[in-house]
Formats: sequence, structure tokens, C-alpha cells
Amino acid sequence: MRSTTARRRIPAVATQAAVLAAVGALALTACSSGNGSANASIGTGSGSANASSTGGSGSSATGSGSSTAQGTQTSAQGSAGGHACTTGQLKADQENPDVGAGQYYSKIVFTNASGSTCTLTGFPGVSYVKQGGVQSGNAAVRTGDHVTTVTLRAHGGKASAVLHDSNGVGGYDPGQCQLSAAQGLRVYPPNQKAALFIPWRHDHCAGPTVHSLTIGAITVG
Repeated sequence: MRSTTARRRIPAVATQAAVLAAVGALALTACSSGNGSANASIGTGSGSANASSTGGSGSSATGSGSSTAQGTQTSAQGSAGGHACTTGQLKADQENPDVGAGQYYSKIVFTNASGSTCTLTGFPGVSYVKQGGVQSGNAAVRTGDHVTTVTLRAHGGKASAVLHDSNGVGGYDPGQCQLSAAQGLRVYPPNQKAALFIPWRHDHCAGPTVHSLTIGAITVG
């Protein structure tokens, strides 16, 4: 009988133990779920803070990126926002002459006379011409200016380059200088094979060994 009773009590004890184990498991699950929730909340909070921080930084970066992108885009538009100006789109003038101490300076100004935006990059080609359009003396030597692309808006956009020469014989020996009368300047816009003409009666050194005429790179205005 004792043996039977003992046998009958074992399942009851086991059941009780199982119930206790289940309750414990539920408690652990609840705790675990609470911690997970807290961690998730902290994680979310931290994530939010980081996201906000990153978002702020991202906003800044986006702002900066946007600004940089705009700058790059503007630059890109400066170089590709219009095709290269053709000779037929432009007119050329000589402005702001400045003479002193045997030197002559002026600006060769290109004006976009067309209805399309275009760009100029690099150096114009410049030389004196005498009667009949024949070149007189050596063509202008390029100076070491930094090259940039300049966009000329339609109907009046401008770009220029600095022209320099000695005034008359300057510091040259008269025999070397071979002072000659020019009728004007033949001017090639950068990268163009057709030229423009600027009337300008001027005496200059046309000797074959003289390279006093120089031209700078295209700049704004």
C-alpha cells in the first residue's frame, strides 16, 4: 500500500514541479520581455538620437553636399552649360588702354552677340595686321595665367584677356625692332579658326626676333 501511495504521489509532485517550473518560466519570460522592451526602448531611443544626430549631420552633410553639388553643378554648367563660343557669335573690342614707362596694356573684350549661352576657355590668338590683312611681326605670346572657363550669357555676356606690348621701340634696338605701322589686330577666339578684326592704327616692333606682344587667358568681364 505504501508503495502504491508513493507511486500515486509522484505524479502529483511532478505535476506541481511542472507547474512551478512553468510559472518560473513565465516569470523569466516576463522579465526577459521587460528587459528586451527596455533595451529596445533604449536602443530605439539611442537609435533615434543617433538617427537624429546622424540626420542632423546628414542634413548638414546634405546641405553641404547640396551646396557642393550646386557648386559643382555651377562649375559644370560653367564648362558645359553652353557650347564653346564660335567666332560668328562674338564681337571683339579693345578697351581700357594704359600707356606708361614704355609699356602698353589693354583688354581684348569678347561680347556674346548671339541668342545662345556659350563658353570661352583658354587663350585668344592675337597678331598685328598691316595693309591688306597681312600679319605684321610675331603673334602674341601666351602668358602663364591660370586657365578657367567663362560662361557668356546670351545677348551681351562678356569675357576678356589682357593684351600687353612695348610702346613703340621700347627697350629694343631700332634695327631689331623694325618699327612698323599696323592697321589693327587679328583676334582668334579660343579654339576657333576664324578670326575677328579690331581696327587700331599703331606702330609696333615687327622684327622677327621680337616677341613683345603677349596675351593672357580668358577671364570674366
